[in-house]
Amino acid sequence: MRVVIVSRTRMRGDRVCVGAHDLADFKSLRLYRHDGTYLTASNDVSVGQIWELTYHPKSDVVPPHVEDVIVERDGASWVGREQDLAALIRQRDTIWQTPAQLFEGRLRFTGAGSAYVPAEGPLPSRSTGYWLLDTPLTRQEYDGKTRYVRDAASGLRRISYVGTAATRASIAAGTLTRLSLSRRFAPTAAHDGYWLQLSGWY
Repeated sequence: MRVVIVSRTRMRGDRVCVGAHDLADFKSLRLYRHDGTYLTASNDVSVGQIWELTYHPKSDVVPPHVEDVIVERDGASWVGREQDLAALIRQRDTIWQTPAQLFEGRLRFTGAGSAYVPAEGPLPSRSTGYWLLDTPLTRQEYDGKTRYVRDAASGLRRISYVGTAATRASIAAGTLTRLSLSRRFAPTAAHDGYWLQLSGWY
């Protein structure tokens, strides 16, 4: 199957989570190596590349992370590059226009404005998606981590940045962004779930 790479997300150590779409039906994919492990930062896979892959669904998929697939050993060959990834995504996928639409309205918010889907649900049908920013985002460094802040009185006000691309001081309104949900994480007993992350922009 021919796929296009759309994101690279930082994990612990040198691991990266690589997001893609199958170009046949634009199904969202999260790529794992043949042995079920993540790719690493040294793997020559970048956003915009097109690959011919042989893959199958991961056996231990846990919703909402339904995109996980295993790329078979020797099942990858580079094909080329998509020249206008933003246009392709707009043509082929649903684009969220407002915060209320993100992840089918399943997000809940902390007092500080971080967003998460509670572990008890209801869960969205996917853990990745695209948002056309309705307001600018401003970079903020905190405790060695980067997050982007949205000027809003309530609800969604900040999002952790987990992409591998260099950060920007701000991201303009109208920019197409890629969002994802983290694996289950409970920073406090009251906030156990899947946390909203900014994976990149186009």
